[in-house]
Amino acid sequence: MNRPLLEVRELRKYFPIRGGLFRRVVGQVKAVDGVNLQLVAGRTLGLVGESGCGKSTLGRAILRLQEPTSGQVILSGEDITALPRQALLAQRRQMQIIFQDPYASLNPRRTVGQAIREPLDVHRIGTLAERQQRVTELLDIVGLRDSVRDRYPHEFSGGQRQRVGIARALALNPALIVADEPVSALDVSVQSQVLNLVARLQREHGIAFLFISHDLAVIQHVSDEVAVMYLGRIVEHAPAASLYREPQHPYTQALLSAVPVPDPARRRQRIVLAGDVPSPARPPPGCAFHPRCPRARDRCRQERPELASTAGAPAGTRVACHFPGTEDRETD
Repeated sequence: MNRPLLEVRELRKYFPIRGGLFRRVVGQVKAVDGVNLQLVAGRTLGLVGESGCGKSTLGRAILRLQEPTSGQVILSGEDITALPRQALLAQRRQMQIIFQDPYASLNPRRTVGQAIREPLDVHRIGTLAERQQRVTELLDIVGLRDSVRDRYPHEFSGGQRQRVGIARALALNPALIVADEPVSALDVSVQSQVLNLVARLQREHGIAFLFISHDLAVIQHVSDEVAVMYLGRIVEHAPAASLYREPQHPYTQALLSAVPVPDPARRRQRIVLAGDVPSPARPPPGCAFHPRCPRARDRCRQERPELASTAGAPAGTRVACHFPGTEDRETD
């Protein structure tokens, strides 16, 4: 097996809750709570879950855009969580991010050419003429004409702005890109264009993607492997084909039951989960999913399951459930 480009070990990101006259810490919001992941170069890991489950916080903590509370992030064999600021700056050439909102992520006072060139300026790569030439190459890679380099973000459509964001992420030839809901703000027709662009870039440049989305149809289209997140933890991790064919965790099964089937002759029984997602500041004891789980038993309420391989599951599947299994949810 290839050595992982990215290893995430027991990563946690807690946000303090302050209260009282002296604003003392009275609790913690456990946004990311002991996540372990691996990602091989040139592959895409899809990260999916409901809003508020900690997906975006995990992506930002991996890049140290938000400092982790504990754990390790190992990129190309080096623990970047232990690096001082100057050493981290050098490592940032290997890792970039595509933000969810393509308009908010671009400075409205800078042209798109300046925005794309900025990473090259920060890392002092090449001469000014070479940087300008690189901007031309990047615009061409993402399907934009060089003539748009002097235009401002408000002059572009949402899809065009996201292409600018992708061009900026590619500027330093990174090994890893975290794509944080990169198509959720776009129309469906534009989504497909951006997804196809991401797939082409991966084939041609061998970039590893951590692709974050709440849309399982999007994740299925782009991912080699899928990790399902619930309340700050990974509850199922499997090859994409296996997860969509034989989901093991009841939460994954519920998510997949909500995905529309593009065939009027087939029907899928919708699994409606009871209650709301618990607060990450007060997670339930035992399995965090047990208050909403249709197959919860006493063990689930007392003992937290660990992410592990299980008998009867497809090869490569790991699930955090005491009673995993598949149920056929489709009928003719």
